[in-house]
Amino acid sequence: MADVDELRARDEGWRRSIVARDAEAVLDFLDEDYRLELVQPERSVIHRELWLRTLSDYHVHEWTEEDQVIDVQGDLGVILHRVYMRATVLGSDRSGVFVLTDIWRRQDGRWKVWRRHSTPLTAGSLPTTD
Repeated sequence: MADVDELRARDEGWRRSIVARDAEAVLDFLDEDYRLELVQPERSVIHRELWLRTLSDYHVHEWTEEDQVIDVQGDLGVILHRVYMRATVLGSDRSGVFVLTDIWRRQDGRWKVWRRHSTPLTAGSLPTTD
């Protein structure tokens, strides 16, 4: 399987595990140093453990992939997405158009997502538990 196809398949599996809120399945895709980072509308960093604790309260009602670009260079993969998502996070509406950049690293032959940079184009601030 070509690297791009393999990474695309891993990305699809990761998305399905998030939508299912399956904390056990999602571990297969997360790098030990995973972080969700935002700079818009304000700087926010959600480390792996907090992201995992929040997953059960992350309800994706709709996910429409509007565009996707995948690049692979050796053991580094980057997926740029523009998505429309209708979601509720920690009881707050988190719906809108997002630009997501997922940075993947291949470790021991498996792609793991290391960073997700999320830019909400129409959604408000990310709710947090802290």
